Amino acid sequence: MNFNLEKTSIYQAVRWERYSAFRFVKLLRKIFSYSFMALFIIFLYGFLFDAFSQSIQSLILGLSIISLSLFLGFSIKEGFLDSKLKKPKLKTSIKEALKEPKKFNLAEFLSFEVVKAVDKSKNNTTLLFYNLLSDNPKLNFIFFRVLLDIREIKKLLKKQAVKTKSQSNFEKVINEALKVAQKKGHSRVEVGDMLTAIAKHDSVFKRILINANLKIWDIENLTWWLESLEKRIRERKRFWEWKNLIKRGSLAKTWAAGYTITLDRFGIDFSEIVKKRGFPETIGHKKEIKAVERVLSRRKINNCLLIGEPGVGRKSMILDLAKRTTLGESLPKVNYKRVIQLDLPSLAAQTKTLAEIEAVLDKIFQEAVQAGNIVLVIDDFHNFIGGKKRAGVIDISGILSSYLNLPQFQIVAITTFAGLHKYIEQNPSILSLFEKVEVSEISERETLMILEKLVLAYEAKYKKFVAFPTLREIVSLAKKYLPAIPFPKSAMDLLDDVMVRASSMKEKIVLPELVHEVISEKTEIPVGEIKVKEREVLLNLEKLIHKRIINQDEAVKEVSSALRRARAEITVRKGPMGTFLFLGPTGVGKTETSKALAEIYFGSENKMIRLDMSEFQNVTDIPRLLGSAGEEGILTTRVRENPFSLILLDEIEKAYPNILNLFLQVLDEGFLTDGLGRKVDFKNSIIIATSNAGYQIILQALRQKTEWSQVKQKLLDYIFEKAIFRPEFINRFDAVVVFT
Repeated sequence: MNFNLEKTSIYQAVRWERYSAFRFVKLLRKIFSYSFMALFIIFLYGFLFDAFSQSIQSLILGLSIISLSLFLGFSIKEGFLDSKLKKPKLKTSIKEALKEPKKFNLAEFLSFEVVKAVDKSKNNTTLLFYNLLSDNPKLNFIFFRVLLDIREIKKLLKKQAVKTKSQSNFEKVINEALKVAQKKGHSRVEVGDMLTAIAKHDSVFKRILINANLKIWDIENLTWWLESLEKRIRERKRFWEWKNLIKRGSLAKTWAAGYTITLDRFGIDFSEIVKKRGFPETIGHKKEIKAVERVLSRRKINNCLLIGEPGVGRKSMILDLAKRTTLGESLPKVNYKRVIQLDLPSLAAQTKTLAEIEAVLDKIFQEAVQAGNIVLVIDDFHNFIGGKKRAGVIDISGILSSYLNLPQFQIVAITTFAGLHKYIEQNPSILSLFEKVEVSEISERETLMILEKLVLAYEAKYKKFVAFPTLREIVSLAKKYLPAIPFPKSAMDLLDDVMVRASSMKEKIVLPELVHEVISEKTEIPVGEIKVKEREVLLNLEKLIHKRIINQDEAVKEVSSALRRARAEITVRKGPMGTFLFLGPTGVGKTETSKALAEIYFGSENKMIRLDMSEFQNVTDIPRLLGSAGEEGILTTRVRENPFSLILLDEIEKAYPNILNLFLQVLDEGFLTDGLGRKVDFKNSIIIATSNAGYQIILQALRQKTEWSQVKQKLLDYIFEKAIFRPEFINRFDAVVVFT
């Protein structure tokens, strides 16, 4: 690796600061700024009240001008030192330098603060960590958020740094820091990039993270949080920038457009909303937003149908579109257009008949076309299409269809997958004039970043401090226990519930344990530390089940062990909490064992979702199981509403073969996609399938008094020979239990 710190331009700035040159310039600038203000005030006082002679006034004025000149001179000097020495121009990018590391001096890509720390570190990553913390107080934010004492960490680092003079992984840290900076789009390695790299390679930092139950990813996320706050502060200070100037009004760009009096009356102007909010940054859905912009830029079929479940962030995408168009950051044909949501419920409330509604809509659409700078947004589009068949629902498809072909008329319609399949697809003439853009839920990382933006306002409102592990736990548990609600809404709602609960408590710090309590109440699922009562249930599960089930030791033992594993979260499972195939003749207790388990562990027999699989013997029965545009799924809807349940599939051998193939995915991956395209999570459920296939083998074994350990293999051989179940289906279960 080509790394020579002393040959970099920025190293000269470090030397200047080392000899207090920077501090001297800053001190002189402050002295002359204060002296100018003091002398000028004295001059004004003398001028207004004639307190001094004319010669003294001239002297004071002269001294104030000299002070002003020196202040400006040292300000320019400081600016020069900052821009030229601290931030010298780079000849290439980090990306290019990493491709040919021997050709470029990689030290050139370090920021001023990082160079300072590296210069004093003597190739010791622990010492580098200590210097970063000592010279950059802003990093206290990161450790404060994870409830770590920065003073204790510094003591530990200083002590450990003395033991090791140099470390072989110093080059790895530098390379890693360059990769992190490139990933974030930084031109130089900033303090946060170096901190993330140290977390990956320094043994002392790793131990600190392990003891605090933190991961490297947490440090990377926290540095992003710190950098985003700093960026927001910098942007607010730069009042001359376009983003800040446009908040006070645009420079007559809308004068070239026509009036939209009726639309303004029945519309919500998102462009004005984002101005008032200061053009907030939207997290996630970058690809989908660009897809919407491409659709709106077309000459033909330039109307967009935004499809996604409520809570995935469809409205946030519209706000981001409004921000980009207002700032001129979108595509040329979309820039500087007003994004306005049509308030159809308000319009319907203020008019009496469909004819009146259509007349007002016709006027609104004409205004939008004539103005030439309008992008209309219609929320819950499915509620206003095909309404003739639904009582109390207005149908605007007639008046709308006459405008959708016009290139000057642009609409972004928002709907759900259910609304698309049930209503919009029934009107193909309307659907053909829209380009569909599907919106899926954002990732856990993006959701956490959204919570970090929101939590500061919550902390100010409730006067509580929210630790970073609490935010992380909110995201993790929302994903696991609230699967029916997509990100980010599930996590945002959970944060709201947690903060409301915290407001009634004396503690000033909101810890993850409070999240566990809220989730347990919302879902009736035991979460977090195993309580005494639940521990007793888990430890004595076999005895409790045996109160209702006689014999069947193998079945009871297998199920009990699986529950203990899942509750302790010893293993990371993709599939459900436990999956079992119960084989045996009718009346031996297969269903009764399932009922007993539902009552003992899940709290009630009502927590059991029972399906008679003999009712699903044809391929046409699949929509009834999974749901479709016209009906709810018998299985999927009940699991979405009660994810913490026992699912009993009675007489599964009688089901249609393709239905058994559906359960292969459930048993393996723990989810299923319903008939409306929604993901249904089975990871918090137990699945028990029962079958009396091959019961003759069991009866014969009892008559012949065959060794019971041989019966299971004979039974499976019979099942495979008769092709009742395929081996890959049987192998997906945690256990195949033969009932005596």
